[in-house]
Amino acid sequence: MTDSDPKYAPRVSFRPEWQWSPFGAKRTAGEAPARDNVAAGLAQGRPFRLLCVLCAAVGLVFVAACGPDEPDPAQVVQHSVAGSEANPLIAEVRVSLSRPAHVFVEYDNQLAGRYRTALEPPAEQHTIPIVRLRAETTYDYTIFTVDSPDLLGASRGPDGSFTTGALPAPVASIFAMATGRSSQPLILSDYWLMEDSTAHFSLEDSSAHFSFWDEVGALVWYVPVERPGPVARLPEQGNFVFAPREGFRLSHFTPLGEVIDLSGNVGDAHHDLVVLDDGRILFPIWRDLLHDESASDGPRTTFRYDVLGIYDPATARVEDVWNAKEAWDILDPEQHRKPIVADGITRWTHLNSVSLGPTGNIVLSLRHRNQVVSLSPDYKIEWQLFGPESGYEFPNTADRFYRQHTASQLANGNILLFDNGNERPDAEGGEYSRALELRLDDAAGTAVKVWEYRPDPDIYAPFVSSAYRLNNGNTLVNFGVRERAYTPLVVVEADASGDAVFRIETVDFRGHPVRYRAYGGIKAIRGETMLRPPVALGRSLDERLAARYQGMTQLTDGIFDLYLGDGWLVYAKEPCEAEDIALRFSLHIYPKQLEDLAAERREFGFDNLDFTFLERGALWQGRCHAELWLPEYAIDRIRTGQFSAEGEVADSRDRPDESPAPAAWRVEIPLTP
Repeated sequence: MTDSDPKYAPRVSFRPEWQWSPFGAKRTAGEAPARDNVAAGLAQGRPFRLLCVLCAAVGLVFVAACGPDEPDPAQVVQHSVAGSEANPLIAEVRVSLSRPAHVFVEYDNQLAGRYRTALEPPAEQHTIPIVRLRAETTYDYTIFTVDSPDLLGASRGPDGSFTTGALPAPVASIFAMATGRSSQPLILSDYWLMEDSTAHFSLEDSSAHFSFWDEVGALVWYVPVERPGPVARLPEQGNFVFAPREGFRLSHFTPLGEVIDLSGNVGDAHHDLVVLDDGRILFPIWRDLLHDESASDGPRTTFRYDVLGIYDPATARVEDVWNAKEAWDILDPEQHRKPIVADGITRWTHLNSVSLGPTGNIVLSLRHRNQVVSLSPDYKIEWQLFGPESGYEFPNTADRFYRQHTASQLANGNILLFDNGNERPDAEGGEYSRALELRLDDAAGTAVKVWEYRPDPDIYAPFVSSAYRLNNGNTLVNFGVRERAYTPLVVVEADASGDAVFRIETVDFRGHPVRYRAYGGIKAIRGETMLRPPVALGRSLDERLAARYQGMTQLTDGIFDLYLGDGWLVYAKEPCEAEDIALRFSLHIYPKQLEDLAAERREFGFDNLDFTFLERGALWQGRCHAELWLPEYAIDRIRTGQFSAEGEVADSRDRPDESPAPAAWRVEIPLTP
């Protein structure tokens, strides 16, 4: 791609270093000064023509003198640059001017691209945030001043450079490898580690965050959050509102990485939200209903259902506008796909996405009903697709969807969704995941597949995930979790033919990651303009891992290589297969001082950090790699190994050639000099 690509902005027209004069423009080398040209003309007998020129010049000077004075460009008196203490991917350029003026900054790195900041309002003192940066990367920058908001006559000021910092350890443990180039300048996504196979948050996870990647898959911005969730942009502010997953409030994060509560308690908001044109926010809320039949020796059943609520920032109140319990009979068995019980609660509808349709309708995805529903603008049911009381049949049963996410109605009336595929019958292909587009024929009452993206080999993402249609007709598909936890997450941009034009794989060497959604359609984080696109990172996984190990101490060299970093321990093996990590690992940490252990561990004399790769590691490109954080106290020694299939840990590290799985091994490593 080139600078002439309409996706990238042209350079502005800067103030020239010379002004036109009646005696000539900026002269070139060897050219006589204008006044000498005048004298030469007179000597050559051209007085009349020169007189005309001189009269015209006098007139122009007169007009210029009588017209408004053009001020001299504002001068940069002083400037400095500093990184954000809270975020290594944000910098600030501070500028003092000779007089009030607009300011913008252009910043550049050969690989990361060239960008221009948003125009700052006129002032003498400016602090210009620089965002959309790669970690540990040096950027050159130039300051410009200008009086016109359209950037005409911009004056170039001083240059400088800065180098971004390293990512914090939890984020640095996330590896991403991309192929191709996305049509989207930026992709926004969330990220967290699972506590278990239910996609609940790990309470010890410090890596939960939102992030932006550039079009070649480089991380260029992030903000840590306690709990991520669905996101929508507040257009008048440039901030992003989100509902912390399974939270009771709305929050928003700013382009400068600030996280601010937007509301008080709004009920059990979950899964999705939509910012309406008037600034109000539409989102689903869970409610519980206790149905008690104990008086007749029947059961006590708690049903969880959904309502749609609208939060009004002006009044800080939530209004219910639709209620699933009023739309259908919650006690009618025909209205349940099948009982789904968790924590003693029968979860009935599980409304996991809300979107606005082309006619002002509201499209709902009800995962536990295997159903997509359209509501009219006044919140009445227009139609139901699949599930109970469906108004459409599927001539080809393989076009059906199961436990779907992110249902939307496109401008042509088709339905796009992410088909998770849970419990898909074998006759329809079994459990696999895909992005699916269906055409609805109201007259015939049918739903027919017209497009899908299904990778080869299949990926099965049993929960979360997303599929969104982009403005250019491509589709951004997020396989947000993997059935085999130690395999990478995948985001693909697929074209109208169902081919991948961009693919990014993400792996976390510390555990089981989840990406709830991935969003396109965002051109800038804080109004910055791309002047030259970025290029691919260009480093192989081997090179990136080598950089990761740099400065670490290799403790062992055997079945698994162990490396000790600053407070963390790495297990690595290459080549590696799934059978090598099928068995549980033993990890016992012995402190120098027994008092550093929790009271319940002192009788054992060590902390038990046993783990599996399902919980703490990854298998990627033929490599097994796990990273574990060590306790903060002083460590005397580490004893680690791998259990046998019988649950034992042996003293030998030998692996018999005929063994189909790793033989048990154990090693003790003293850390005290």
